[in-house]
Amino acid sequence: MSTHSALGIRHPDGKITGCYVHYDGETMKPRIQDFINKKTTTGLFTLIVKAQIVGGMRSFHSTGLDEAAGKTTDYLDDDEPYIIDEINFYDDHMGTIAWYLVDYETGNIKQTNKW
Repeated sequence: MSTHSALGIRHPDGKITGCYVHYDGETMKPRIQDFINKKTTTGLFTLIVKAQIVGGMRSFHSTGLDEAAGKTTDYLDDDEPYIIDEINFYDDHMGTIAWYLVDYETGNIKQTNKW
């Protein structure tokens, strides 16, 4: 069963760059933190923009926690971009159960769950 989520970066001007993530929505926070620690919020921003172009991510994996197990971030293969921004971030994106919003400047992660 997939647990859908939204992953986004909140920029200093209040705008959000976000994407849809299809799997593992309940358990992403440690992987997001690990990714930020190793690749910075700019690296996460770049990953999110790449995901937007292909409809989102199938699954999000961090560089340190998951690479040893052979897991890498996997993208969807949609023909149309799927853009999540400050207007629709907290919407229900195909059954979203969690929203992860990263502050671009501090790297702090705010997690909001559906229940």
